[in-house]
This record gives sequence, structure tokens and C-alpha cells, in this order.
Amino acid sequence: MSNACPPENKYIFGPVPSRRLGISLGVDLMPHKTCSLNCVYCECGKTTSLTLKDRVYVPTDEVIEELSGFLSQKPEIDHVTFSGSGEPTLHSGIQDIIKFVKTNHPDYKVALLTNGTMFFAPRIRKRVLDADIIIASVDAGSVDVFRKINRPHPDLDLAAVIDGITALRREYKHKLMIEMFIVPGVNDTEDEIACIREALRKIGDVDIFLNSLDRPGAESWVLPADKKILAGIKDSIYKSDIIQHSGSCREYEKRLTECGPDIISTLRRRPCTLEDILKITGKSMDKVAKQLEMLVETGEVETQRLQRGIFYKLKQ
Repeated sequence: MSNACPPENKYIFGPVPSRRLGISLGVDLMPHKTCSLNCVYCECGKTTSLTLKDRVYVPTDEVIEELSGFLSQKPEIDHVTFSGSGEPTLHSGIQDIIKFVKTNHPDYKVALLTNGTMFFAPRIRKRVLDADIIIASVDAGSVDVFRKINRPHPDLDLAAVIDGITALRREYKHKLMIEMFIVPGVNDTEDEIACIREALRKIGDVDIFLNSLDRPGAESWVLPADKKILAGIKDSIYKSDIIQHSGSCREYEKRLTECGPDIISTLRRRPCTLEDILKITGKSMDKVAKQLEMLVETGEVETQRLQRGIFYKLKQ
């Protein structure tokens, strides 16, 4: 069966190869860029709608219709993953969408990538309890660093965020993991790492993933973390590991078809290198290179060079 999302889809994207989730079909529940945080490292760019209001941001029935059409083809994917242009737990219909996948397509696992800020609200914790995997972010242990890296909504309190994730840990019966994004010079100091360790101690026994800049972030001053510093942090935090961005996902490439997702749809969610796009879309290098050249010439897409190569991203 084809793994390709038809171009008319608005809310599902990919599938994309993921080192943690195998081949993942993305589900984007939020208008760009609606979030409770405005993180300096966000690959989606700066938050334009900073909010704590949970409501139906995109039509729940339309998301379910797109998922039904795609999953009924029995694609070779590993996870249906809520992620994309903002914080997915702000969408009040997420429970209905998770229930649809688990009830009608039980062969697929459901993953949630979240900034973890909304779990102080019991109603929001309840909505996600049927997900198979939740990966929540904890980038700070002190209020000053929380404000500098995550730039939260004014009504967000760091202690309440940690308490919310801790409550989720008690109520959630499946796999909870924490992702920690290292911003050099901000949250990689001994004092801040000690504060983060204390926050993680409160949350409980979970696996920790250390991440660092791999794609262009919201702010140009954010740089990739030094490998030695990452290794030192890994040694100081129990059950932590470093997300490896280099290398190939060849074990997944053979399961992506020649008719992959639209390049614009892909870049709308995150900046990509040419190699990234080839892996995600399954298209030929010649076809992708020509499309990218045209998009750059027309001004729809711009480029930025980072350590991993030249990234293509939509102009804001």
C-alpha cells in the first residue's frame, strides 16, 4: 500500500522517518504558530498566538476524515504522531481523535509530542491517557531559564508545569519520556542542570532524551551544543541519552514510496535539508532539487546554512 499522503490533506503530513518513533504519520491540530510557549529553538519559528486557551482550533471531524482515508489504506507506518505547528494539547478534540485511531485502527500506536505545559489541568491530562507514548519537554529547572528559553505565556508557572507532568506520570499507564533541549550558555550550567535534575526527580522514573539545535531555530543566537558538554550532561542525569541527528535512516527509506508528500507541506512544519526532504518524500534527487530551486527563485523558500548543511525553510 502507498505511504503517501495526498496533497489535499490539511492536517496530516508525512510519513517521516524518526529515530524514536520509526515511520511516523504527523497530525497537526494547530494553526501556525499557536502555542503556550515561544521557545527560542523552535523549528517552526516564533509563536504568533501565545495562549493557554484550549478549544477546537481545527475541525475535529475533518482531522478524523483525513486519518480515516489514509489509515484505511493500511500504510506501513509505526506511529500516528501529534505534532506540527503548535502545542497539540491545546486542541480540545484531541481525545476524540486518539479514540478514533485506537478504536478503528488498533494496529497503529499513537504518540504525542508536547511541551508539557498544559498538564496542570486535569481535563487535559484525561484527554491524552489513551496515547501509547507521550514525549514531554523539560528545558529548565529555574524560573529565569524557563523565561529565557521557553518564553512562556505570562500566566504559566514553572512549578505548576512540573507538578502537571508529575500528575500525568501518576495517572498515565503507558510510556512517558522527557525531552530536554540544551541551549548553550543558558541551561547547560552546573547550577541549572542541578535544578533540572531536581525537577526530573519530582516527575519520577522516566527516560530522558537530550536534544540540541539541528535545524534553524526561532532565534539566530541559538547554537548547537558542544558534544562534550552533551556527554557531560548525559553522565549527570540518570537514564538520559543523546538524540543522534547524523547518519541515515536507510532502514526506513525502503518503506517510503516514490510519491511522497508535497515539499511545501513538509517545509511548513519544519526546515529541512535536501537529504531530509529526499528521506521524507521518497522523491528523486533531481525532482526535489529542481523544485527547491524554483521555490527559492520565486521567494517562497529561503536557505540557511548550519552544521548539518543547507536548510530550506518557508519565508515567514
